[in-house]
Amino acid sequence: MITALAHPVRKAAAALGVTVLMTAMPVIAASQAQALGNNREVSRGCGTNYVASGYASPQGRSWAQTTRRSGTCSGRLSAALELQDGYQTKRAYGDRNEAIMGYNSSSARYGLHWGCDDCTVTKS
Repeated sequence: MITALAHPVRKAAAALGVTVLMTAMPVIAASQAQALGNNREVSRGCGTNYVASGYASPQGRSWAQTTRRSGTCSGRLSAALELQDGYQTKRAYGDRNEAIMGYNSSSARYGLHWGCDDCTVTKS
């Protein structure tokens, strides 16, 4: 009898654990996506790009780079930076394979990345 009751209790505990984990996951993912240096591949309707950003401390320069990995987009890639005060630098336009933006400041908060001109922006 005790064994028969333990099985439903274990199932309920496991379900609760999964529910808690699934609830916490979006919070973790959202916080990781909102930081300079969150380098990763992103898939969009027109293909996959690698987005990267960072700060080179010896040079005092922030940067953002968008690189084509695959896809059908024949348009140009672009990159920019959003600074801590909300200012967005001008977009640096590259070709269909790569775009790099460099900015002489340590105040960058995010790298901003576009696939083709009509793609939505991705933050890194």
